[in-house]
Amino acid sequence: MTLKPKSAALIIIDVQNDYCSKEGVMAQAGKDVSLVNRILPAIHTAIDAAAAKGLTIIFVQTTHDPFTTSSTWAGRGRNIEQLCSTHWGKDFYNIDKEKADVIIKKNRYDAFIETNLDLILRSQNIEELAFAGCTTNVCVESTVRHGFMLNYETITLSDAVASYTISEHDHALFNLNQYFGKVMTTEEYTASVVNEVIPTLPERRKS
Repeated sequence: MTLKPKSAALIIIDVQNDYCSKEGVMAQAGKDVSLVNRILPAIHTAIDAAAAKGLTIIFVQTTHDPFTTSSTWAGRGRNIEQLCSTHWGKDFYNIDKEKADVIIKKNRYDAFIETNLDLILRSQNIEELAFAGCTTNVCVESTVRHGFMLNYETITLSDAVASYTISEHDHALFNLNQYFGKVMTTEEYTASVVNEVIPTLPERRKS
């Protein structure tokens, strides 16, 4: 698998106050946001490497309001109706939105659902997607799976994604590596960006 800069993109998912800050909705609901905060240096490294090589950088931003919140969606858990419903809660957390070429707003876990993400990628002839952000087992995994189904080559950056528990993170990475693309570290990714060649990784076990 060769990383061709003009046909590759880095996608940063849901690095927002409500997901990551100690004052955010998820922390107030009892989630351990320290695990999410640990990935920020790796995310910054990936963004800088992608920008230096001219890759397209896309930030994905969750936003909710009463008109997009169905009864099914509202029933997911405690405080969920408040998630990403305020200006502060929706805002990006310790990443510079000016570094994004495109910002995609989504209302569900999957960044391809009811957005123009696929249209943008196809319009720019992008075939290879690297993913960072949170959470590994929910919004990241949902989007990576969909991207794979749409025939994009996918790379999940293992140390630049996080969940609120280690077990959720590890189980998601296992699934993604086995069935929905490649998983690699940010160091491996940045090396591949510089050299334009993705290292050969062990083949996924066939289902």
